[in-house]
Amino acid sequence: MTGVRDVAARAGVSVATVSRVLNGLPNVRPATRRRVETAMRDLLYVPPGRTRTAVIGLLVPDLQNPIFPALAQAIETCSADAGFATILCNTACSPRAESAYVHTLLAHGVDGMIFISPELANSAADHSHYDRLVAEGARIVFVNGPADRSDVPTVGVDEVAAGELAAEHLVDLGHTRIGFVAGPATYRATRDKLAGLRRALAHRGVEPDTRLVAIADGWTFADGAAAMDTLLAGSVRPTAVIASSDVMAIGALDAARRRGLRLPVDLSVVGFDGVAIAEFTTPSLTTVVQPTAAIARAAVELLGRLIAEPAAEHPHAVFRPRLVARDSTTPPAA
Repeated sequence: MTGVRDVAARAGVSVATVSRVLNGLPNVRPATRRRVETAMRDLLYVPPGRTRTAVIGLLVPDLQNPIFPALAQAIETCSADAGFATILCNTACSPRAESAYVHTLLAHGVDGMIFISPELANSAADHSHYDRLVAEGARIVFVNGPADRSDVPTVGVDEVAAGELAAEHLVDLGHTRIGFVAGPATYRATRDKLAGLRRALAHRGVEPDTRLVAIADGWTFADGAAAMDTLLAGSVRPTAVIASSDVMAIGALDAARRRGLRLPVDLSVVGFDGVAIAEFTTPSLTTVVQPTAAIARAAVELLGRLIAEPAAEHPHAVFRPRLVARDSTTPPAA
């Protein structure tokens, strides 16, 4: 175990000098104080009784989809600015792994937790650990989780509005046969985007066609490609497609290209998330962008208030996305 003698030896000063630095006494030269503080950091020395930094757990479902690292990085940056240290946990979209991480974080005495796209968003998953967390008074915030629980504050993007924005953009370009490369049907985000798509079509006087919806097994590039293949092999071929995520949209672009379609002349594609790589696809991807910085800031602020005042009422925060039009969408071919 590292002690003050080790710090003194590392800094080349006396134990008494280290003690003066630890107690914040003024009779230490600035250069000497810096040497002692550097030695403490190098040796990972934490003085007994020193007030610890507040620690929060950040649980993400996947690190391969670029939106989750982007959200995690934004939340970590905001957390550091707020004085929180962050422990990152990748649950790999597994309710069992999520529950295990929750147990580990609680065992280490974290002050709170932020769940990005938690398994609560999947109606087929086991949600019992959330109930136990709330019952035990844990301070938790959901990011892009369902906002239908009054006992957990949620920060996220309006998924219905996302579906509406994408569909309105395509109808305004002249498309009427608009397909949906959908994520798994058990997820709230899939149902909300589809509801928004259908609402926009109804408002524009376009009849929705259930044959133009392909439900994928997951959220990967391959899942997007498989759903796109299903749509292109159907009895009604879409002239445009909305995907549940940018990752799935890129998979859909690849599937269409492999079938010899000219993009976007034969098929327009819209994604969702606004990941950086979307700008560099061929063609560059039109997408509905999540305001990740605003979501991250709101989540950390909510958790901070929850830690400080656990008994207070903490409302949900929902942000409207925005559409960024690029080269993957154009009017349909004659």
